[in-house]
Amino acid sequence: MQLDNILRRLDFSALSETERKRYINRMIRIVSVIEAQFPHVTRPEQIKLKNCQFFRNVWLPAHSSSDATKSEYMRALGLIIRATGRPETWMGALGGKTSTEQGGRPTKIGVKQSKKFYR
Repeated sequence: MQLDNILRRLDFSALSETERKRYINRMIRIVSVIEAQFPHVTRPEQIKLKNCQFFRNVWLPAHSSSDATKSEYMRALGLIIRATGRPETWMGALGGKTSTEQGGRPTKIGVKQSKKFYR
């Protein structure tokens, strides 16, 4: 699955190179797991909430024992959701914090809002 459109929309300028690579590798792992389980999903724009729920509820507990690793994967999944333009309610359905909740440290990674998403 190609992540070019998603990576173009994400702004990693505030992160170091190692953090940037770590996020990208986690996003690649997430979409490859989703694509392996759901072969009809060939583009990131085709990812649905049920695909993300499979990743969170089935794959993640089976392949990661550390809570820190699980939260990193959920953060990367949240970036994919935000970059594809999905509703913020998806993060609530996945058990994560939505951007409308107060408190916490703001993220360093921004999502560029552009109408040229599919070009």
